[in-house]
Amino acid sequence: MAATAKTQPASGPAAAPIPAMSTGRYLFVLAIAFVLTWVLGYWIRQAEIVTLACQVTEAAPAIPAVVALLFLLALNPLLRLLPGLRGLRNGEITLIYVFVVIATTMFACSIVRYLIANLSGAYYFNSPENPIGQLAANLPSWLSPTSSLVHKQLYESSPSGQVPWAVWATPIATWTGLFMLMGGSLLGLMMLVSDRWIDQERLSFPLVQLPLEMMGQGTSGHFFRNKAMWIGFGTAAALNFYNATKAVFFGGPAGGLRFDIGADVREFPLAAFLPMSIHLRPELIGLGYLVSTEVSFSIWFSFFLHKLQALILVFSGMKLDNIPFTREQGMGAYFVLGVILLWKDRRVMLEAYRSVFGGQQAGSNTRYRWALVSVLVGALGVIIIWTVAGMEAWLAISYLVVLLLVAVVYARARAETGIPLLWLYPIGGQYAAFFNFLGSAPIMGYSRSLLSPTIFALNGVFSRGFFPTVAAYQIEGLRLGRQTGVDWRRIAMTCMLAIGWGTVAAFIFHLQPYYGRGAITMQGGIWGTRDAQETFKAILRYSTSPKAPDTNSIVATLFGGGFSAILAAARARWMGFPLNPIGYAVACAYGSLVWGPFLLTWLIKTVVLHYGGGRAYVATIPAFLGFALGHFITAGVIWGSLAATLGGPFQYWSIWFG
Repeated sequence: MAATAKTQPASGPAAAPIPAMSTGRYLFVLAIAFVLTWVLGYWIRQAEIVTLACQVTEAAPAIPAVVALLFLLALNPLLRLLPGLRGLRNGEITLIYVFVVIATTMFACSIVRYLIANLSGAYYFNSPENPIGQLAANLPSWLSPTSSLVHKQLYESSPSGQVPWAVWATPIATWTGLFMLMGGSLLGLMMLVSDRWIDQERLSFPLVQLPLEMMGQGTSGHFFRNKAMWIGFGTAAALNFYNATKAVFFGGPAGGLRFDIGADVREFPLAAFLPMSIHLRPELIGLGYLVSTEVSFSIWFSFFLHKLQALILVFSGMKLDNIPFTREQGMGAYFVLGVILLWKDRRVMLEAYRSVFGGQQAGSNTRYRWALVSVLVGALGVIIIWTVAGMEAWLAISYLVVLLLVAVVYARARAETGIPLLWLYPIGGQYAAFFNFLGSAPIMGYSRSLLSPTIFALNGVFSRGFFPTVAAYQIEGLRLGRQTGVDWRRIAMTCMLAIGWGTVAAFIFHLQPYYGRGAITMQGGIWGTRDAQETFKAILRYSTSPKAPDTNSIVATLFGGGFSAILAAARARWMGFPLNPIGYAVACAYGSLVWGPFLLTWLIKTVVLHYGGGRAYVATIPAFLGFALGHFITAGVIWGSLAATLGGPFQYWSIWFG
């Protein structure tokens, strides 16, 4: 599943470790990261929760982290003038960037915001017609406040406008610990696979190239002096200016980024190809240019393969809305590819096992030792919390395994393709797969209280949440550390602290406006309340009307896994085999959004490489990176800030990066 090396930008040798980075200096760097995350939290709150003007944390990389990076690069010359302080080295800037990008991701709509919807939904939306409140009795006070009044005030504001911190303190501490344990397992896995992905297969890590270029360690040398970069930046700015002008002055909504090429198709059999839209998003095009042509080809080819599957199923008489079951195919692909990826690193796993349990000296495998300890401690901690809360042990263990496998494949997809999308995995598929394969009876168990399925439903946040993205940022952080000379221990500690601080800060910045003004009065509100209601309603429904295993979903999942295995085997046997299983998995996850941009970048890159060779390709990289950066700055930072602070006509064009 390695990308084609000849189409990747040269990464250059890894920098030497930062000389004698003292504990005091590291604490100074962390202090900057903590403060920047807190300050950026005010912007996130206004932009995403209060006004829903721009989902700045939904971008990849998170736009607050890009802002922090630009701020540090602009501030650094001044820091060098201060006596005794010394300017920030690139490695230190890397640590701050990695911290902020992970911490602000915890603010995102599908982590803490979605969790709050799950914690409060069973209380606030309880009614005679929708009696999900009876499931709320299964939520212990250390996971969620147990007072209906507390949750009512969350949605409608409290009389004093103050947050009842006394009842929220323990749940916040519990979920922060749970998220850190999950993050520790993910970090350990990323450390175990990092040598193969970074050093042996030399994956391109496209999302890493942007901060490297901005810090002056990319292929262009002087990124901000590169004319091609500014041409790309200006093109994105002009495109966004057009969209904003159209939205504000010509009645909106804005256009130009999405084209529905199947709008006039209504009749059989062509209707089986619908929906069919092209999304020409600058960040997908700009960063997608760094992806190997074989992966780009695999993505758009797999998308049309799914359309062909839909046509065949329609001809066979199937008339279901979700054919050809792409999410289920994606779950099969992600599961099988996760097993394959970990199997490829079995020697590393064995070495790590021996270093922990076999009595071997630490030596050169110290990193593997700590990586395996991180995986085991994190996984054991998560399972203990889930089972103590009431989930059946077999369900907790198997659910965690599926979550970790999906996260590994997503991280691989990011390392190999760099697609800047947080939703690039079968959203909710990890949770749904258990009901699809087993039916409801084994999950519901024999307890009348429905304790285990309630806790399972509550932890559906790990299935819909951006935790695979956390793993991707971790492996990208390790890759950045290699390039800028940061010791892996510093990167690992920074990743873990970022999860903890980001979770606590996210709770604070969400709960304060909710209790101060009422969540239902805000445009952003609490994202995921409808999903929470439907999840709990399903648990109640299954208690009286059991759900049978879904044959169609099972067949689609097995097909996705089998097809991915065939592609992986074909690539291992025949050099130059054109289809990449990662591209197929990506198309299953979000093919409707990414096929158009990757078809375009595949065409452009093929032409550039054919007529100009590698030199022409490297020369054009800054233009495409500038195109992506220009979109982040003009659409995310400038327009997003105007819409968040001024409102009115500036909110006619809402920016979504997911």
